[in-house]
Amino acid sequence: MIYLTVIRHDITFAVGVLSKFMHHLREIHWIAALMILAYVKSSFEKGLMYKKYEHVHIFGILTQANADDKGDRKSTVGYYTFIGGNLVT
Repeated sequence: MIYLTVIRHDITFAVGVLSKFMHHLREIHWIAALMILAYVKSSFEKGLMYKKYEHVHIFGILTQANADDKGDRKSTVGYYTFIGGNLVT
């Protein structure tokens, strides 16, 4: 599934959380993995739409959540990078 995140960025977070339990898998992790694969199968024809804009401005947004995950009480940081109005990371 980690290799699948290269072309399907929408599952990156879920696969990252699931990969924490790679060495101590339980039935709930297997069910979560099957749910991720079912999502990928059901959304096969969906994708990102990139538009051509007149500008090529580069800007980013940083997000942070302090210890919101009730499971491990860790903070989460995310970022978005746009080039010409299109999301790239």
